[in-house]
Amino acid sequence: MAQRTERPPAAPREAESPPSGSRFGRAFESLALRDFRLLWVSTILSGFGQWGQQIGLNWLVFVLTDSPVQLGAVSFVAGLITLFLTPFAGLLADRYPRRAIMVWSSGFGAATAGVVAVLVITDLVEVWHAYAFALLSGVSMAINQPARQAAVFDTSTDETLQNAVAMNSIAQNLSRIVGPPLAGVIAVWSLSAAFALIMLMRGLAALTVLAMSRTSRQERSVAELRPIAQIAEGFRYLGTDARLGGLWLINALPALIVYPYIALLPIFVSDVFEADADVFGLLLAMMGVGSTIGLLVLAVLPQLQHRGRWMLLGFVVYLVFVLAFTRSDALLLSLALLVAGGTVHGFALALNTTLFQTALRNEMRGRAMAAWQMGFSLMPLGALPMGFAVDRWGVQDGVGGFVLVCLIAFVLIAILWRPLRTMP
Repeated sequence: MAQRTERPPAAPREAESPPSGSRFGRAFESLALRDFRLLWVSTILSGFGQWGQQIGLNWLVFVLTDSPVQLGAVSFVAGLITLFLTPFAGLLADRYPRRAIMVWSSGFGAATAGVVAVLVITDLVEVWHAYAFALLSGVSMAINQPARQAAVFDTSTDETLQNAVAMNSIAQNLSRIVGPPLAGVIAVWSLSAAFALIMLMRGLAALTVLAMSRTSRQERSVAELRPIAQIAEGFRYLGTDARLGGLWLINALPALIVYPYIALLPIFVSDVFEADADVFGLLLAMMGVGSTIGLLVLAVLPQLQHRGRWMLLGFVVYLVFVLAFTRSDALLLSLALLVAGGTVHGFALALNTTLFQTALRNEMRGRAMAAWQMGFSLMPLGALPMGFAVDRWGVQDGVGGFVLVCLIAFVLIAILWRPLRTMP
C-alpha cells in the first residue's frame, strides 16, 4: 500500500447529541463540543485579522498608488504564493498535528502585521512593503487554512459535521460583519492602527487554538511515499471521483473570475459611490450579514435532501445578484444586493463544503482540503486580469463581464454535470 495511517485516541466529547430537541438547539449543537468551540472562537479572531488585512492592505495600496492594476497585482502576489504552497500545507496537515500548525502560522501572521504597522507609524512604508506583506501573509494563510478547515472535522462528530461546517462559516462571516466597518473606520483614522488590529487578532487566534486539547480524531499519515508523491496522490484521489472533482470546480470557478471584485471594491467606492474607506468596510459587512443569514438557515435545517441541486441553484442566484450589483449606481440598492447575494452564497458555499467533507476519506482530508483551499486561493490570481479589465473598461463593465462569464458556466455545469445534481 502507498501509505499507512495511525489513529490517535479519540478526543473526549462533552456532548454527543444536540443540547436540546428544538430546531433552535440544533442550530448550535456543534458548539457543545469544547474543542470545536475554541476552534470557532479562533476562526472569528482569525477572520477579524483577515478582513482587517483586506481593508488595511488594499486601502494602503490605493492611497500609495491610486491604481486598480496595483491593487490587482498585490492580490496576485499573495495568491500566487498561496497557490504554490497550499499543496505542501495540506501534506503538513495530514502528517503533523493541525493544532500546532494553526498556532505557529497564526503567530507568524501576527508578527508580519506588526512590522507593517511600525513602517506606517514611522512613515517609512513604500509600495514594495505592501507586496512583501502580501507575500508573507500568503505564506501564513496557505499553511493555516488547510489545517483549520480539516480541524472542523477533527473537533466535531459525524452527527454534527453539517452543523459544524455551517457554524464555522458563520464564524468567518461574523468577523466579516463587524471587522470591515471597524477596520474601515480605523483605516481612515490611522492605517498603522489597522495593521495593529491585524496583529492583535491573529495573535489572539493563536492563543485560542493553543487552549485546545492535543487529542482529536485526526488520522496522521505515516510517510511511505516521498512528499511530492504524497501530494500527487491527493490530486489523483480527487481526480478519480466525479463528485469531488465537480465540487472542487464549483469552489474554484467563482474564486478565479468573480470573487476578485472584492479586492477592487475601493474602485467602486471611489468611482461609483464617491465615498471613502468606511463605505468600503460597509460593503464588505453587508456580504457578511447576508452570508450569516444563509448559514443560519442551513444550520437550523434538518438533513437537507437533494443538496447538490440546492447548491447549484444557490450559486446561480448568487451570480445574478452580483451581476446586478455591478450595474447599480445607488449605494442603498447595492448594499441590499450584497445582502441578498451573500445570503444565497453563504448557503450554497456551506453546502459545497459539507458535501466535500462528507465524501472524503479521513486519511486524505488534509491534502483534499488543501486542494479545496487552492481553488479558493485562485481569487487573487483573477484579480490581476480583472484589474486590467477595470483599467480599460471601467469598474462596472470590467467586473460585470467576468461575472456574466461565470454565470453562463454555472448554468452549463448545472445542466451537464449529473454527479453534482444527484448528490443527496
